[in-house]
Amino acid sequence: MTPAHAATTRPVVDVDSPTTWPGPLADLIYKTAEEAELDEPELYVDLELEDREAQILDLLRGHLLRAQHCTRLLDHEADAIRAHGLRLLDAALVDDRLNQAHERGYLTDAEREALRSQSMVAPGRPRMGSREGQVCLTLSSEATTHNIGGAWRLLSFWGGEAIYWQHCDDPDGIAQRLRCLGRPALVTAYVDLASPGRHLVFKSVVHTFVGKAIGYAPANADVLYRNAIPPQHIESIAFPGDPAYDRLPGLPTA
Repeated sequence: MTPAHAATTRPVVDVDSPTTWPGPLADLIYKTAEEAELDEPELYVDLELEDREAQILDLLRGHLLRAQHCTRLLDHEADAIRAHGLRLLDAALVDDRLNQAHERGYLTDAEREALRSQSMVAPGRPRMGSREGQVCLTLSSEATTHNIGGAWRLLSFWGGEAIYWQHCDDPDGIAQRLRCLGRPALVTAYVDLASPGRHLVFKSVVHTFVGKAIGYAPANADVLYRNAIPPQHIESIAFPGDPAYDRLPGLPTA
């Protein structure tokens, strides 16, 4: 695992590690979990907890939440994340990734132009769920273990969904090239959900914490984070062969 800056004085909360939960938050979460009395823990997503989300976020104010970004990186891209952090998805980011891969000989002229013209952010293309202007993460690293299908493509095809989405189901096209570029990578980052940015969390932060409290390890939330993540909030980048990556079974290894 390659450490990055991670130079923050703010306390970091990890949904997978209850010892990191601040006392008032832990008290509320465990009380809510006791009130739930679920016979089937996986049904935590059906609990009506939305009215407590604002309270949970308020209790997290001043803290950072550990989150995970699944992707596939060339070495120079990993270096850029360590130096500059995670950027918001937009046309400039897609162009930069394609141009730098092309300049280093990873993509031909034709491949670069095909990927650029068919990316999610290309002019005239349908906006697939409005992915622009955000960084996509998960709150729980356990999600990678228990929901392999959700992470598999992100770790198997270079470029992120914005670049590979049109090609990954075509076994005879450019998909094979995208499978060969870079290495699978788990980027651990810190996010501040109390910061401005209209961040979206599904199902919710409170559902994730309560799911963990009742013992459901796969409890997770997808985070659509609307701010760039600075380098000091990048904890690490783990590749196959690193303990932090290999501890999660079933992930792509090449």
